[in-house]
Parts: sequence; structure tokens; C-alpha cells
Amino acid sequence: MRWTNYHGHCDYCDGKGRIEDYVTKALELNMAAIGISSHAPVPFTTDWTMPGDKLQSYLQEVDELKEKYKGQIRVLKALEVDFIPDVLSPAHVSITSSELDYTVGSVHFVDQLNDGTRWAIDGPADEFQLGLEEIFKDDIKQAVLRFYALTREMIRTAKPDIIGHMDKIKMHNKTFNLFDENEQWYKDEVRKTMELLARQNVIVEINTKAFYRTGLLFPGPEHFSLLKELNIPVTINSDAHHPDKLINGFEAVAQLLKDADIHQLHEFIDGRWQAVEFEKEGILL
Repeated sequence: MRWTNYHGHCDYCDGKGRIEDYVTKALELNMAAIGISSHAPVPFTTDWTMPGDKLQSYLQEVDELKEKYKGQIRVLKALEVDFIPDVLSPAHVSITSSELDYTVGSVHFVDQLNDGTRWAIDGPADEFQLGLEEIFKDDIKQAVLRFYALTREMIRTAKPDIIGHMDKIKMHNKTFNLFDENEQWYKDEVRKTMELLARQNVIVEINTKAFYRTGLLFPGPEHFSLLKELNIPVTINSDAHHPDKLINGFEAVAQLLKDADIHQLHEFIDGRWQAVEFEKEGILL
């Protein structure tokens, strides 16, 4: 039994370590596949996305590592692509022309601050509070509704292969208790989004990045029964920003999925996504 990971970053964006460091660590962990999915360039300055002039070098390096490690591990070429209406999406020509194996589509940016800066909803707490105040007049419900509306717009208009950290808007709830995730309006937003994912056959990652630090999963286990009900394809990703984080929390998440009567993960094999049985210790490959 072996693990895979389709969402991870490196020093081309905000990850620590070279791409090859992740590949050699994956080999050490006896992983079957590793997807490299750095943050795609955006047309404005950030401290965490790939600079635009580095994209071709990134794509070439992944291709070279694919060849170098062929027969030892499947190295896959991907990008985590932000959805920003009329600016960037998984369907943008810069992405579709990159000959990727797959895309991870994510919503990080929700509208703009008063000075025109894009508001990243998973930034530091003070930045989150500033955006909530300036854009939404401290109305957290409207901010959450906007996040999910953008997420559904991405799924409808620029369908990614995998949706990244689907409910990340809840991230700062852990600190500030901003809204009740059990309220009907919130559960309705999650269901509407999940139903669209099911219709579009988009894979939902269970993102373990924050699991050891805060106990959070995206989406959380409270939504696993809905994944089962709607027969949504699932994979486990760690959103690794360091080689040592490649399979953080995977065994615990695998058990939670099995407890929810989910017994298959979607894996990229022979150029297409396929359902594969798994146990707590890994995928049955």
C-alpha cells in the first residue's frame, strides 16, 4: 500500500525546497506518485505566487524530473490556479497552454480592498479582519456567501480537475468564532457547492495542511457524509510546503473517510483519474 499527493508547493512559489527535494522525499516514503502544483502566476504582486517569468523554467524542470525518475515514481506536472473573474482561472490560456497533467483550482482572493489590493481570505488574521471590514462592512455572512459564489462560478466556467481546500473560508473561525458552521444558511452553501461539484465530476481534495497544527481539514469531516451521499470523487492531499509534510495526517483522514463509508480515492494513473480502493495505511496499488 502506497500514498500519493497531488497538491504541493516548492521554492518556485511559497514552498520550502526544490522540486527534486519533494521527489526524493516521496521516494523515501515509498509513494506511488507526487504532483507538483506550485501557485500559478497572477498579474499583480504577492509574496506567495510564482513570478510570471519563472513559469517556463518550472514546467521544464518538472518535465525533466518526470523523465529522470521514470520507473521509480510518477512525477506529475500541475499548477494550483487561482480563480479571479476576468483575470485568471484554470481555463486561462496561460494554463491550458502549459500541457499540465491536471489543475488544482482554488479561491484565495475575494474582491479588493479600498486601495485596490486583492483580499486573500487565508492571509494573516489582521488582513482577514481588514478585508471583512472594508469590503463587507464586518458582515461575515456576506463574505462567506461571496466566497462560495466565486467557488461555484469557477466550477461552472473554468472546471479544474481538483478543487483546492473547498471550505477554506472557515479558516479564521478557529480563532475568532466568526460564524456558526451549523447554521442552515452555511450548510446550504456547502450543499449547493457540493451538488455542483458532483454534476461537474470535480475531485474534492481532503486537504490536511492544517491538520497537525489546528486540527482543521478542508473540507471538514462533518461534510464527508455529503461526499458519500453525492458520490463525489475524493483524494487526500497535504498541500505540502515542505518535503517533510507530504503525507501529514493521511492515515487519520483515511480512517475518517472509511468511517463515512467512503472506500475509494481518485488517482491519476495512465493519464486519467481512476477510482482505487484504499486502507488506512495507503492506496491499494
